[in-house]
Amino acid sequence: MLIVSLLLAFGRFAPFYQLVYALPYFSTIRNPIKFLFVFSWALVVIFGYGIHGLSRRYLEVPAAGPASLSVQFRTWWTKARGFDRNWVSLCVVLFIGSLLAWLIYAVQKPSLVAYLKTVGFSDENMAGQIAAFSVRQAGWFCLFFALALGLFTLMLSGALAGRRAKWGGILLSVLLVLDLGRANLPWLVFWNYPQKYAGNPIIRLLQDKPYEHRVAVLHSKSLFEELYNIEWSQQLFTYYNIQSLDVIQMSRLPEDLAAYQTALSPLGTPDTAYLVARHWELTNTRYLLGPAGFLDELNQQLDPVQHRFRIVQRFSVVPKPGIENPTQYSELTAVPAEDGDYALFEFTGALPRARLYSDWQVSTNDNTTLETLAGTNFDAWNTVLVSTNLPTTPAAATNANPGTVEFKSYAPTDIQFTTQAGAPSVLLLNDKFDPNWHVFVDGRAEPLLRCNFIMRGVYLTPGAHTVEFKFSLPLGPLSVTLAAVGVGMLLCGVLFFSTRRTAAR
Repeated sequence: MLIVSLLLAFGRFAPFYQLVYALPYFSTIRNPIKFLFVFSWALVVIFGYGIHGLSRRYLEVPAAGPASLSVQFRTWWTKARGFDRNWVSLCVVLFIGSLLAWLIYAVQKPSLVAYLKTVGFSDENMAGQIAAFSVRQAGWFCLFFALALGLFTLMLSGALAGRRAKWGGILLSVLLVLDLGRANLPWLVFWNYPQKYAGNPIIRLLQDKPYEHRVAVLHSKSLFEELYNIEWSQQLFTYYNIQSLDVIQMSRLPEDLAAYQTALSPLGTPDTAYLVARHWELTNTRYLLGPAGFLDELNQQLDPVQHRFRIVQRFSVVPKPGIENPTQYSELTAVPAEDGDYALFEFTGALPRARLYSDWQVSTNDNTTLETLAGTNFDAWNTVLVSTNLPTTPAAATNANPGTVEFKSYAPTDIQFTTQAGAPSVLLLNDKFDPNWHVFVDGRAEPLLRCNFIMRGVYLTPGAHTVEFKFSLPLGPLSVTLAAVGVGMLLCGVLFFSTRRTAAR
């Protein structure tokens, strides 16, 4: 496993990866270097076997005598033959070669800095720090190589056998902890979490009933956009359950989402700029964050007729209380300011998260549905598109007052509403469609509708209803897993009892 995973980690740089790329799931692995996780796991297992064998062969044996460590080593070296002597000699040669290579590398540090400046690290200070770090790591390797070589040579010589075996184990453990601790220390990050997750007035506005709206950032290459991408969307939004249109991590877009976003993406011309607002409208994106000066541009270019963008609160980005010289984005926050550089915008044209429609259109062709959604004549507030036929046809001119819908509860996998429909209606829930969602009306299962190409919905008859959308995975994969666990336990039981019978004989 160690060898195979290492070879697969080379990906397209090795020809044999093409042999496994065609297998199921392999083509979805974005980065073959992930196979090094398997390599690391296998390396730890082999390391454990190696230490166990070393202990049994060289530590858990009677000591040759009460001689000192140096005397024991010299006696062993004069008599040693075969693999042990050759192994020590080879390691000494490798250590000397490594030491010489490190000295040459250290002397060539100025050349390394010059090279780094030509490949993207133009800052002299940063290039110098990278080069110094690299040289230090090579030096640490030589040091721990020497310590490991000395300790293992003592073990091979029998100097740590018998009563001294425990010291061999202690010294080996200390060496291992020091090496891994030093190597992993730079990757340990400590957060003052009360300070990191401290809210601010803008966050408090967004966390009020966050299930009723989504948030997005306006791309501006500003300080706030960097703060938003690193801290707000990935940290504060998840902490305060604020829902955003911006996707943090997704290795590959699902086909339906990719088609939806492509259809609602402007082509770079003034005539298609309205598609940006249409996307926000259909996805319940009510709030936007960005430079305050964008207000006129939003209204004039994206919504020139209705001007449905307004500023809710202007704010400035400042250091958090008690921090004078911030060095990372988690030390910045937002404070309201009448002349602030940034603003929280409200787009009043965004659809509600849930809405009743007594006027719907059946569109069974996905391409036609996308074209309709992106068309300038489509009124998303009065008409919803459904992908399947419904029991009735919409009544004429009844969508002026289709009814009311209110949230009863909202959880990631269980959403409940109370509705009052004045006519046969479609309840549109602007959350992404997935066949593993199930809908219940007054406790009875009903067909889940795919609305507006990518959203969820359900058909309702006139009157008051309780509607529940519930997510549950099929039990088939779980049954296979439980069966495999059961077979594994059965085999373990057979092995246990057969071993006992053999021992009794």
